[in-house]
Amino acid sequence: MIAKVRGSYWILIVLAATVSIYEAALCQEAIVTGPVVNVRSGPGTKYEIVARVKKGDRFPILKVKDLWVQIDIEDETLEQIRFNKGDENPGPWEGETWIFRRLIQFSGKPPDFEERQIDFQNWALDEIPVTFIEFKSDWQIWVRLPPEKYASRESVRRIARKMAQEYKEQTGFMERKVVVKILRRNSVYATASY
Repeated sequence: MIAKVRGSYWILIVLAATVSIYEAALCQEAIVTGPVVNVRSGPGTKYEIVARVKKGDRFPILKVKDLWVQIDIEDETLEQIRFNKGDENPGPWEGETWIFRRLIQFSGKPPDFEERQIDFQNWALDEIPVTFIEFKSDWQIWVRLPPEKYASRESVRRIARKMAQEYKEQTGFMERKVVVKILRRNSVYATASY
């Protein structure tokens, strides 16, 4: 009898964890900043406009691809938006919904952000390679390179920019620019942002 209660309790924990992981996956939001913004069926201006959204509207982010963000618009909301656009009988939209990245503001971080930071750190240790890396905040990274990498300030700046860009791509952090400061001895030698 006790084992059965413990077994049931364990199942409850697994179900609760699954639900919270699903909810966390939709925690990063796009907040529309333009007055009226087109929502397209794919990541580019060549794709059909399927709806228009207004400033202040918020949508969960599904994916980021270059300058485009795939958003999740509930079927009823999208159908109402499409109806207001002038479609007589829009019906449900079965395709994807994308919005131009520069017309939104990001809110929140991906649910597995810390794991993605660790993956980035491992990438930096292997690919650059760095001898020291520290995350001063979600958007600021301090790094030291091996002595042979300090050929010129410009080459070090290029490394810093590459790291900032890779950090954004790997972690999905989009709230602001990422700044990478490369240290030499005990001072900042070069800085770049992306």
